Amino acid sequence: MQNQIEKRIVTLEDIAERLGTSKNTVSRALRDCSDISAVMKEKVKQTAMEMGYVPNRIAGFLRSKRSNIVAVAVNSLTNPFFSICMDYCTDYMGEKGYRPLISIVREELDVEDIISCIQNGACGIMSFLDVKDEAIDYCEQNKIPLLVCGLKPRRDRICAIYSDAYLCSKLVAEEAVACGAKKPCYIGTGKDQLNEDRKDGFVSVLRSHGLPCDIYSFSYYNREQSLEKIKKNVYENENDFIFCFNDEIAAGVQETMDMENRFQGEIYGVDRFSEYLPYCRKVKSVGGKLGSIGKRSAQLLIRKIEKYDGKIVREIFPVELSK
Repeated sequence: MQNQIEKRIVTLEDIAERLGTSKNTVSRALRDCSDISAVMKEKVKQTAMEMGYVPNRIAGFLRSKRSNIVAVAVNSLTNPFFSICMDYCTDYMGEKGYRPLISIVREELDVEDIISCIQNGACGIMSFLDVKDEAIDYCEQNKIPLLVCGLKPRRDRICAIYSDAYLCSKLVAEEAVACGAKKPCYIGTGKDQLNEDRKDGFVSVLRSHGLPCDIYSFSYYNREQSLEKIKKNVYENENDFIFCFNDEIAAGVQETMDMENRFQGEIYGVDRFSEYLPYCRKVKSVGGKLGSIGKRSAQLLIRKIEKYDGKIVREIFPVELSK
């Protein structure tokens, strides 16, 4: 893994050594300085391309204060969690003279994603997705400020601001017990870490009370088919309490169930979207204060942009149940 990272991070010294020239010559050739011959410029640029050299723009940006761009990585533009948090992030960034650059990344943040953000002028990166080891290595080696917002990363080497996923699940599971539920179920989104944490917390608390838990899956890419299949499973298995990965799914499930008016149990989501977006369907929900999480994430990242210290900060926000 380390060898792969080293191959990606090519320095001016590496290029100079390959060509048998000085670092200064390489630097000036890449900047098209007039005192470097056209032949040498072409040779340096060709070698740099072959070796996979990526200009380390961030150092220059931070020294000159020319960059006020913060890259924000999300995997969807329709998830209300991102839009709510980003609204508060953007307000704080604007107060401090920064502006966001949205980057759509479908999977975990990788080295190529980091490099793309830096090449587009970002001086720091806020990710709403988990980050791969190679990308963390790259950021550490190049002193690129990086922060994860809204979820607990699997790796301990990243700054992160998030709410307590286990406590969210615990509160909803205890509510299921208090409601007298006999056959609760959980509706998740796949195998990402946040989904697994919420599911495992919910299931473990239910088991401690001697209750089973059916597990169903929701697909954003096949929304209508997923909801119909979930409805069928709920009726066939006689589930009487539904816990969904987030409010977006919970609202869809609630609407689907309301069409036949047969389901008499409770439906809960996570994140309390309707408190921030009045046009969202109101559902029972659990979660932290998204505004505070968003603003605090922006505060911490900008602090690291302006004075990089390499320290890892983790802050976990409390959660509460709303009915």
